Amino acid sequence: MNKLQDILPKMNTSNDSVQPLYKMPGRLTKATDDCMYRECDGSGLIHTIREDGSEVMMICKCREYKELLNQIKTARIPDEYLDKRINDFVTKIYQIKDSVRVAQYAKKIATGYVEQYLEMEDMGKGLYFYSNTKGSGKTLLSIAIVNELIIEYKIKSIYISVVNMLNEMKHSFSNKDPKRNFYNLIESFMQVPLLIMDDLGVEKTTDWSEEVLTQILDERMSYKRPTIITSNMPIQSLQNKYPDGRIKSRIEKMTFPVVMPEESVREIISKRENIEIAKMFSK
Repeated sequence: MNKLQDILPKMNTSNDSVQPLYKMPGRLTKATDDCMYRECDGSGLIHTIREDGSEVMMICKCREYKELLNQIKTARIPDEYLDKRINDFVTKIYQIKDSVRVAQYAKKIATGYVEQYLEMEDMGKGLYFYSNTKGSGKTLLSIAIVNELIIEYKIKSIYISVVNMLNEMKHSFSNKDPKRNFYNLIESFMQVPLLIMDDLGVEKTTDWSEEVLTQILDERMSYKRPTIITSNMPIQSLQNKYPDGRIKSRIEKMTFPVVMPEESVREIISKRENIEIAKMFSK
C-alpha cells in the first residue's frame, strides 16, 4: 500500500492545517471565442497540468492556422484570394464546352504540380498560365497553387503583378528607406523561393523594364527557384513583346505552359451577382 507521502510528496503546514501543493491535472487555460477552435483563449497556447503535476504549455491548432495566414499575407496575396484553394477553381462555371475542357486540364496540372512540388522544385520548374482573355481564371488558379504550397510546405512566396513589380523598383530610386531601395527589392524578387509574376506582357516595355525582368528571371533560372507566371500571350509570342529574346528563352526553360480558357469567368460571375442584386432590389 502506497504511503501518503508517496502520493503527496510535498506538504505545507500552516495553523495546524495541511495544504497539498499537488495540483489536479487538467487544462488551466479558459477557452474563448478568440480561438476559432475554442481550445485556448486566443493566445495560441494551452496551459495544462499533467498527471504528474508538472505544468506545460501546449500549442493550440489556431496558432498554426494564424501562422499560415500570416505567411500567406506576407506573400502579398490580395485579400480576395487569401483563402482560395485549387478546389475553389470551379470548371463548371464556364459556359462554352471547350472552355470547360481546357479549365479541367489546367486544374489537373495545378493539382499535380502541388502533389509533385518537391520534384518540380529540384528541377526549378514553374508554370506559365496564358490566355488572351482577361478574367479567365489565371490569377485565381496561380494563387490557389501558392496557398496550397504554403499550407503543405510552409514555403516562402511573393505574389506581385509585373506592373506593380516594375513600379515599385522604379519608385525605389527615390526611396530613402534603405530596406526599400532598388537593390533590396530586386534581390527579394530574385531570391524568394517561389515567385508569382502576374500579367506578364501587360506592362509597357522599355529597355530598362526588359533588362530588369531578364535579370530577375536569369537569377531564378540559374538557382532553380520556381516561378509561376500568368500572361495574355503564349510563350512563343513573347519574342514580339521582348525583342531582345532573353525573356522568352528563359521562360521556356523555367516553366511548363498551361493554356487557360478564352472565356471570362469574371464576367460570368459579375452577371450572376447583378441578377441576384436586381432580385433583392425588386422585393
